[in-house]
Amino acid sequence: MRKRFLLSAMMALVMTSQYAQQVKPCAQAHQMDGYFLSHPQDRQLRDDAARLLENRTKEIAADRGSNMTIYTIPVVFHVVHNYGTENISDEQILDGLSILNRDFRKMNPDTAVVVDAFDQLVADIGIEFKLASKDPDGNCTSGITRTVSDLTSVGDQGVKDLIMWPRNKYLNIWIVQDANGAAGYSNLPPNVAGNWGAGTDGIVVRSDYVGSIGTSSSLHSRTLTHETGHWLNLMHTWGDSNDPAVAANCDMDDGVTDTPNTMGWTTCNLNGATCGSPLDNVQNYMEYSYCSRMFTLGQADRMRAAITSSVASRNQLITASNLAATGVTNPALCVADFDADRTIICVGDSVVFNDNSYNAPTSWNWNFGDGVTLSGVDPLIHQNPVHYYTTSGTYNVTLTVSNSTGSLIKVKNNMIKVFDAPGQMQVISEGFETWPNDATWGVFNQYGDEGFIATSAASASGTKSLMLQNGNTTIVDGRDELVSIPFDFTGQDSIIISYKWAFAQKTTNTNDRFRISGSSDCGNNWGLLKIHQGVSNLPTAPDTDGNFVPTADQWMQNTIILTNLNYMTDHFQVKFEFVGKGGNHFYLDDINVYTPGGTGISELDAQMNAFLFPNPSQQEMKLQLDMPNAEMVDIQLLDATGRSVWNQSETWMNKGENLFSIPQQAAGLYVLRVKNQKGTLVKRAIFK
Repeated sequence: MRKRFLLSAMMALVMTSQYAQQVKPCAQAHQMDGYFLSHPQDRQLRDDAARLLENRTKEIAADRGSNMTIYTIPVVFHVVHNYGTENISDEQILDGLSILNRDFRKMNPDTAVVVDAFDQLVADIGIEFKLASKDPDGNCTSGITRTVSDLTSVGDQGVKDLIMWPRNKYLNIWIVQDANGAAGYSNLPPNVAGNWGAGTDGIVVRSDYVGSIGTSSSLHSRTLTHETGHWLNLMHTWGDSNDPAVAANCDMDDGVTDTPNTMGWTTCNLNGATCGSPLDNVQNYMEYSYCSRMFTLGQADRMRAAITSSVASRNQLITASNLAATGVTNPALCVADFDADRTIICVGDSVVFNDNSYNAPTSWNWNFGDGVTLSGVDPLIHQNPVHYYTTSGTYNVTLTVSNSTGSLIKVKNNMIKVFDAPGQMQVISEGFETWPNDATWGVFNQYGDEGFIATSAASASGTKSLMLQNGNTTIVDGRDELVSIPFDFTGQDSIIISYKWAFAQKTTNTNDRFRISGSSDCGNNWGLLKIHQGVSNLPTAPDTDGNFVPTADQWMQNTIILTNLNYMTDHFQVKFEFVGKGGNHFYLDDINVYTPGGTGISELDAQMNAFLFPNPSQQEMKLQLDMPNAEMVDIQLLDATGRSVWNQSETWMNKGENLFSIPQQAAGLYVLRVKNQKGTLVKRAIFK
């Protein structure tokens, strides 16, 4: 027989590998216990609220079956992040919300495998959750907010203090990197019934326990269901404890008559029976078994009692006036927007367009800019269409969305860049002196801000460079790309890519990234060639809070030598990508893409001849350099990673023949690069 019934904050478990492991007690519980110790009068108010809810639960149970009103709860998700993976996508959040609704309405197909002893007790709770479309001030919202804070790595009361909407209008759900050491936690309504609870009410959940996609998985996807059960006055099936599989739990009670007394489970033992029960309800959402499938009818009574009770203002959420005020009913169409899976393609390739409009458009009209349009009301066809471009060029894309409240239009100029394919050119020598060079480059700007611009404020050579005003943006994880035309490198055995950049951090805590990638199939697939990231790999100048403008000596250069024959196609492209993480301005200059067997960078203007012998070589190699005039040159031997392994920097050359000995190197392909004031000469060198 169950003996005691207490109320306190509840917390989920963090899964590691295949097993659920208990985590430390929730900080919220400690705070609440401390509060009641110092405020005994509020403890009495809590106990009174608990009794009120128990009486309401009895009323609901007695009326079971005669009232199946579907209650709707407005929801807002607050993503608190510090530029990390915890800043999960809208798509992952919507997946989590869909799973929550599925579970609460008994629409999950896995109820079919509930064991026979409980299959008649599986309950449709009759509660649904919808994103708010109006914020507390009545302004349009997607129902998802994003706040930058390092408190995400703690996930305690501090994240609630950062941002919280009125608990009598919204269910607040905070998504964080670490939920105070747990997968998630929430308070039971009586624990937050008084004024003391207004700022603590809601659910905190780890980002990788939201939904089943993105950073989460199907194994973690029921955490939000579990925590919402707590928010609606459910305890764990074993009672008021955060510790399952403990014999003392047999003396506890969860206040639900059709959940057998149990010690609690951390494994999915469908034959498990503890505390004298014939069979435990191991598949219950309020277990830690990680094979959750169901709520019981008794748990449904308890949650429907909570949402229709004044305790913790739960009943105010479901009123018609609040559903209208939060935009749940008849949401206004207030934003038209869209993006695409890629914006730089080759002739014959496709683009997937994604409608990001809100709230609740019901029809879509697309103009893809190439003379093709698409209109309709079928979301499967018209909301996120796939379009093939058959002619090279640069195209504007227009989307018009509509619903019963009206129509909105969004135009994105020069959104899609389509290159001819196969590639034609063999060489790029880009100093950005005549930027924009639409014939050579495609630009992707994730959030539609200023993106790459030409500037005369700084340059590695010439008078201009390319600049990203990264230091002035408030955009999180903004990604900008510069993508080359397709090259025809068929039959080549190496590709050389060189570039110069300048960058300063604002502080050592920023973590911006500069990546160079290659594609052999016109951008359908990309391979990472080089990443510059971190304090020792990306900055070229000291940290500064001011607007960074590099001096002549604050530029760095890197050379990449590709020898992977998979890249030697007639559809090769190179991509330069910068991801902002809170640093300063970024500059890019002197991009060169060529093959040693081709013309080379300004090789025709170099007016010098170089001979390597023997080549290939199993010992030292000789370099004979014939100069038309006496002058200063720079000689570098680069390995396959672009690292200089031998050099003659700023060496005076006599007119005529000059002879050098290159020491024996490790077996592999090398590139010899000779530069004078008129250009650069490149040669392949092979050591065996």
